[in-house]
Amino acid sequence: MRTSRLVRRRSLTLITAISAAAALALVGCSSGAGGDAPGDGTNAEVAQEVLDRIDQYSAAQPFEYDGPAFDASSAVGSTVWWVPMTSQNPFLVTVGGNFERALESQEVAVKECDGKANPVDIGTCVDQATAQQANAIQVDGPEPDMYLNSLQAAAAADIPVLVGAAGAAEDPMPAEVSGISSQPFALSGQLAADWIISDSDASANVLIITTPDVVGSISQQEGFEAEMQEFCPQCKVTVQGVTLANWATDLGQTVSGALSRDPNIDYVFPVFDPMTQFTNPAIQQAGRAGSVKVITVNGNLPFMQELAQPDSLIHAMIGLDLNAQGWQEADLALRAMAGEPTVAGVHPPARIFTKENVAELTLDEASANDSSWYSGAGTVDKFFTELWQK
Repeated sequence: MRTSRLVRRRSLTLITAISAAAALALVGCSSGAGGDAPGDGTNAEVAQEVLDRIDQYSAAQPFEYDGPAFDASSAVGSTVWWVPMTSQNPFLVTVGGNFERALESQEVAVKECDGKANPVDIGTCVDQATAQQANAIQVDGPEPDMYLNSLQAAAAADIPVLVGAAGAAEDPMPAEVSGISSQPFALSGQLAADWIISDSDASANVLIITTPDVVGSISQQEGFEAEMQEFCPQCKVTVQGVTLANWATDLGQTVSGALSRDPNIDYVFPVFDPMTQFTNPAIQQAGRAGSVKVITVNGNLPFMQELAQPDSLIHAMIGLDLNAQGWQEADLALRAMAGEPTVAGVHPPARIFTKENVAELTLDEASANDSSWYSGAGTVDKFFTELWQK
């Protein structure tokens, strides 16, 4: 275990040897042509409902949260342990940095214990937090089943354990879990499908690369497939799965093989943006850079910067407000420590980014961590600091 102060604008290092993502998943379709700006097609096959949803989510997103105000002052001086699946994951690093910054605004300290992508280490971190009488434990990434015995021991010691970036917030959780937040998996899949349908004028051939050992990917796949079935039944969808631990070795080969078997694939949907560092070179090496478009999910800064490049293979990104997610996790932890009910169904805002609207953004670490790309700089921070001062 290492104790550290997470830096808010900590560099988002691209992961090369070990896979890097948090929960997000699958599925797609594909097309022969189509412009970069979704919704500009005139094909009658594209339903107006799809175009309207793209317009809605391509714009700045208002921040909405159902939690009532409460007095968080009882948590002053507390210590919360933060246990990420792995501290090498840029998604979790960003969420964790904002989580710590939010709690520090309430004079709550955070200790980090790296789960090292290993169930044994994750359980050990939770056990250590329990032994050192943490006031709360936030576990980001792993499913509760991976550390269930440790979770139960923490609950028996009356230490609230909060789960984030794992299964969908609507899914049943073990009784020992005090609160859960997650990505909007089903919505992310739906929006990815919508963009592909619109961009291709409902004529697409898509390769989806999933991460089947990430439980949240199931919800994302279901959201994608339901949208494709309803609005693009003529589209072709091929699904391939690569487990998290095998990204570096298998992603490139999986893409190369699929493109070789089906030369008409024109969209590739890797379900987490760090996967693109392995999938995109394979597309280029196959000589398909001019005919294949990539869409992905998360909105980590390096991949948003890549999206902004004119020659990038990434043409669209379903971004998630990772600043909001960190503050939402902090809110649940503060409520649990204060003996307040936690909020259900907690997700960060999502937004569709393309080469068109990403050009309007400031793509630096400060803007990536202040909700500038979503509801506006400082809006989330102000909302919660006021919410906690009842």
